[in-house]
Amino acid sequence: MPRHLLIQNGVLAAPAGPLRADVLCHEGRIVAIGRDLLEPDAVVIDATGLTVGPGLIDVHVHGGGGHAFFTQDQERIRDYARWAPRNGVTSFLVSTIGRDAEDTVGIFAALAPLVGKTEGAEVLGFHLEGPFINPERHGAFHPRMLRPPVREEYLRFQAAANGHIRQVTMAPELPLALDLAVAISSSGAIPAMGHTDATVAQARAGFDSGIRHVTHLFNAMRPIHHREGGPIVAALLQDSATCELICDGAHVGVETLQMAYRTLGASRTVVVTDNLHLAGMDALTGRFAGEEVTVSGGKAAKADGTIVGSVETLDQHFRNAMQFFGIPVETAFRICSTNPAQIAGAANRKGRLDRGMDADLVLMDGDFRVKLTVCRGNIAYDGR
Repeated sequence: MPRHLLIQNGVLAAPAGPLRADVLCHEGRIVAIGRDLLEPDAVVIDATGLTVGPGLIDVHVHGGGGHAFFTQDQERIRDYARWAPRNGVTSFLVSTIGRDAEDTVGIFAALAPLVGKTEGAEVLGFHLEGPFINPERHGAFHPRMLRPPVREEYLRFQAAANGHIRQVTMAPELPLALDLAVAISSSGAIPAMGHTDATVAQARAGFDSGIRHVTHLFNAMRPIHHREGGPIVAALLQDSATCELICDGAHVGVETLQMAYRTLGASRTVVVTDNLHLAGMDALTGRFAGEEVTVSGGKAAKADGTIVGSVETLDQHFRNAMQFFGIPVETAFRICSTNPAQIAGAANRKGRLDRGMDADLVLMDGDFRVKLTVCRGNIAYDGR
């Protein structure tokens, strides 16, 4: 790591609007933002014509670039962490689950030492998607992987992860799920509603028990009915809850995304990819959970049409969000970086361009294509 890194002549995507300024980084942190900064010993990056924003953060991703997270192999995660910066990603949650409880414990125990230790994008912790979800809304997960909520089983997972589980997707309508939500919150993680068949009343009971985030809104959950809005309406009306939106245009129709964003606004929207290992690759077929999947239109799906995950990387979701929602670049960074940092429990050092924050930055051209990515003061990708 260079002791000093100086990014000059860029246009910062500041919350108040574009700001022409330099950014000086020292030993992995931002130490100064201003005009005409000088540091004789710095590695200098000329950002003329480029937008400079906080690195993108993905809190719901299962892999990419050929690297899958359903594994106890640390090298799979390390390889992904080195690959992800080309997409502007500087940190992420490892979204994973095992075949059964023993396998899940093994995965967390094997991967926990990687938290904060990878080269390239930083592992911020884990997102446990399942097993405490409704079999009626299992999505791409095989029903045999799912089990009723058991507080003690979750606490075993969290212990194996050394306390690094940050988000847990669960269905609030299941027996003992509300007790589980309390346990998740007490452990330092965020209970998230997802893969659910909840009614409005059941969803609201979940929010009252501590749920404050929603996993991929619309997908794998009871749809809206005009006499029973289900979890979607409950989530949109719950001002304290943030909601994930997959912005590949395939998981959710563009008009539906637009409707949701008008309700959620920039403060409650968290853009995620739900990427598979096939993301960012040219492959048209692959395997997930032992079944063949086909890639088409930004998504991978099983033969029966069930969507397994997105294959469009986070920088494309970023560009899509700008187009779909008609938002400026600084707002796109808020929903792709600032808000995800809150979910990952890293808002004190990630997701903003400010003095004292980690030197996680992405430089984009006029079409908002990633040209250079800095992870904790290191140039992790240079595509100029």
